[in-house]
Amino acid sequence: MMIRWSPYFASLAIAILVFCGCGRKGELYTFSRMQIGTLINITVIADTPERGVRASNAAFSEIARVESLMSPKRAGSDIVSINNSAWKAPVHISGETYALMRKSIAISEQTDGAFDITFASVGKLWQLANPSFVPPDSAVVKKRLFLVNFRNIKLDDAAHTVMFKHKGIQIGLGGIAKGHAVGLAAAALRREGVRASIIDAGGDLIVHGTKFGNTWRVGLRHPRNDEILLVFTAHDGDAIVTSGDYERYKIVKGVRYHHILDPHTGFPAKGLISATVVCSDPIDADAYATALFVMGGVRAREFTKKHPELRVILIDEGMKISASKALKKRITPLEKVAIEWF
Repeated sequence: MMIRWSPYFASLAIAILVFCGCGRKGELYTFSRMQIGTLINITVIADTPERGVRASNAAFSEIARVESLMSPKRAGSDIVSINNSAWKAPVHISGETYALMRKSIAISEQTDGAFDITFASVGKLWQLANPSFVPPDSAVVKKRLFLVNFRNIKLDDAAHTVMFKHKGIQIGLGGIAKGHAVGLAAAALRREGVRASIIDAGGDLIVHGTKFGNTWRVGLRHPRNDEILLVFTAHDGDAIVTSGDYERYKIVKGVRYHHILDPHTGFPAKGLISATVVCSDPIDADAYATALFVMGGVRAREFTKKHPELRVILIDEGMKISASKALKKRITPLEKVAIEWF
């Protein structure tokens, strides 16, 4: 389905600012579908509508294929097979899912467990979609917390099998599979010959080329209202991912409970309300946005200083903004806000 952009078209976390140019080659086309639990918007610059349609269909097909492999709910997916049976015997899975699980564990090791796909072992206790949601009792969470540990996963590289050390372990690739899917979708667009593109998958963004010779401009949503907080230029090849406590949440007795769980506590992570990562790899951007959010401001800044390939924007619970110096010339605040550069 093709849609028309408003001047500020906001997803859950990112807005894409689209302006028309003169003397341009190709036209701007935008297509949208609901996939992987969010609205996917694909904007392309193509020579003909037919090429735009063909390219977007190829991209959506890649996302659908990844969803069929890695959905935690779709019958027959690798993740459902693992969660149902890996506690009993090794489960053979596709090479694609296996490689992403191996990557996930590597990031878990690097982040000291701030990113951990076994979070799903307690994740099912947090039924945020339930209209009558009540936070789980801390004793119930604590009882299951031993299951949340990436070291409980045994991978066999030769056989491409997965096995769990304990019954009750569950995994979810929600913090990394979307980045993988968006990266493959972007590759499909390039193969189909579009001049430039930008994919917005509910907070995961990937950019290709320029907008009629100008850089794309994207906006970061204010974590507590629907306004745009700041704008920054997105370069060719940028993957931009934001994790925030305002995407899925419930407020109970004045306390905000959100979907990003701290694997060390089993409860929603505290300290930050938004973490944005800009880098060249959409998989890394997706996973590290989650990890940095879980780490909180101090640890996230320390980690990022050791990994200059990650450029970040962090917003803490007091609305204090800090960002990588490498983004300084690319950021334009839309409000009178102070930014601490590090």
